[in-house]
Amino acid sequence: MRYIHGSALALASALLLAGCGGGGNPSAPTLATVSSVNAQSTAPTAPPSGGFKAVVSFGDSLSDDGAYTLAAISTYGSQVPFTGLPYPAGGQFTVNGVTVNGVPTGNWVGDLAQSLNLAVSPNLIGYAGNYLNPLSTTPSTTPVYCPFGPASNCYDFAQGGSMVSNPNGIGHSGGAMTIPVTQQVQNYLTQFTTFNSGQLVTVLAGNNDIFTALGMVSAQLAQGVPQATAVAQAQAAVGLAADQLAGVVQSILAKGGKYVLVYTLPDSSLTPFGRGLPYTGATPPAAPPAGYVCNNLDPSQPCYLLSNLVQLFNQRLLNDLQGQPVKVLDGYSLLNQEMANPAQFGFTNVTTPWCDPATTSSLLCNVNTPFAAAGASTANLGSWLFADSVHPTPAGYQVIANATLQAMKGFGWAQ
Repeated sequence: MRYIHGSALALASALLLAGCGGGGNPSAPTLATVSSVNAQSTAPTAPPSGGFKAVVSFGDSLSDDGAYTLAAISTYGSQVPFTGLPYPAGGQFTVNGVTVNGVPTGNWVGDLAQSLNLAVSPNLIGYAGNYLNPLSTTPSTTPVYCPFGPASNCYDFAQGGSMVSNPNGIGHSGGAMTIPVTQQVQNYLTQFTTFNSGQLVTVLAGNNDIFTALGMVSAQLAQGVPQATAVAQAQAAVGLAADQLAGVVQSILAKGGKYVLVYTLPDSSLTPFGRGLPYTGATPPAAPPAGYVCNNLDPSQPCYLLSNLVQLFNQRLLNDLQGQPVKVLDGYSLLNQEMANPAQFGFTNVTTPWCDPATTSSLLCNVNTPFAAAGASTANLGSWLFADSVHPTPAGYQVIANATLQAMKGFGWAQ
């Protein structure tokens, strides 16, 4: 990210209030919280009769259970034959090839499904215009939905790089599908017509809209756009994405969704990506002080704006969901807790990516590609939080799965 002047970033907190209905109003409206949304929710308070039959997930790379496995096969196929999912050499945005008690693990969606004694698989597996077709040794050039058949519970629609409504997500120009969440839900309805009370429907998205908005600020400032304008436009884009995601949730409810769980976004400024954003402590830019880590409480630093974009998104989403028959899991607070007290979650390293940066993406990271120069090894994989600059290790995803199951018990959705 390019240099951003501190005065532009200092606008973020004021704009956050304006985006939530504050600003010049004599008295700001009461803002929704995770607790208030859950308290006022009219969602069911008991599990579905006979238990859950499927987990249906919409979102981005954090919920992607292998949509880009073809990219990993093209990289490692000559060394590691593909025999099914999960592909141990890559395909999920984490450290691939990890097993616990002989059971493959990697993404929280799969971990949660296993805890509910269910299977789950990607609805679509493709990359660079090719799509996985298990019935043929040659990939298809047209989408093959539910490639492993309905018995595989092909209800994971999430894809790395996907935004809420923009089809040109992160990595799209390089071959990633990045089907937006709005279209993911439409694809589900085209194939399955309606949701039902036997499904747990999860919605976790918006991260890529925030990253895109942050990059937009940098690009606009480089083009001479006034600082206040650039920041305000980023705030507006993020707020709109939150409103659109709330609309997606409402469409799921309108089509029969009963057990709908929405996640607030974790604070990306706490990730290795956020902590490593460039130092902006002088004009012109100066070298960062020794041991510099971007401080999201310092208005002169870009991670301050990143944190506020996340908070704006979460607040708008919660405001929109207030009074809706949904439940919310507080992903924002969960990551804050992990960073503040790593030992509580079994972590010894919450600042350094485990994956060798030479893999370019955790999509291609596996147990054989640790960042050895930073001390990563298979021996400590279970105690490192981040696989790459933003994605968790399998241990990090397991925290999300565990928190989800615990929340479901609190809602009355699980025993």
